[in-house]
Amino acid sequence: MQTMNAVWLAVAALAAGTGIGFFIGRAHPPNVFVGEQTKAALGGNRWAEYKLWDAYYHGTQGVDKNSASAEKWLGQFVKDVYVVRFEAAGDFHPQNASEYLTDIMKHTPQVRSDNDRIGLAGFFRTKKQGDKLVASFLSNEPDKLQSYVESNPDLKFISAEPMTAQSFIDYDRSVQESL
Repeated sequence: MQTMNAVWLAVAALAAGTGIGFFIGRAHPPNVFVGEQTKAALGGNRWAEYKLWDAYYHGTQGVDKNSASAEKWLGQFVKDVYVVRFEAAGDFHPQNASEYLTDIMKHTPQVRSDNDRIGLAGFFRTKKQGDKLVASFLSNEPDKLQSYVESNPDLKFISAEPMTAQSFIDYDRSVQESL
C-alpha cells in the first residue's frame, strides 16, 4: 500500500482536443492535495474545483468522502457549464467516439478544453439513440461551440442546456457508447 501511495497514475477526461488526459506524478498526503487544489480553486482554476469535488465525492487522493465539501465544490464547478449535444449529418456515420473526435479535429481543431476551466469543450461523450450515435461536450462557451458545430458539414447541432450539480454527476457517470 505504501508503494501505491508513492506513485499514482490517473486517467481523466480532461485534456485538450480529445477529452482524455493522463496524469502521472507523486502522490501527496491528502492535506497537501486539498491545500494546493483549494488555493488554485480560490484563484479561479475551475479544474481545481473539479478535482476537489472528485476527491470529496469519490474519496480519491486519500481524502475522506465528505458530501458537504463535495457539494460545495461541484456547485462552483458547474456554474456557467453547459452540455452541448450534436449528431452526425450528411454522409457522416460515426460508429464510435474516436470517429467523432477525428472528424471534429479535422474540421474544427480549436474545439478543446482550456488549462484552467472546461473552456470551449471538454468531457466528450457519445450516447446511442436508436440507430444513431449522439455526441456531446461540456462547455463554458456554448454559443461559440454551437457555431463551430454548425460550421462542420458533418455535424448537426441539437441543443445547449445548462448543467446542474445532479446532471453533471449523471454525465460524469455516463460511459462512451458505440453503435
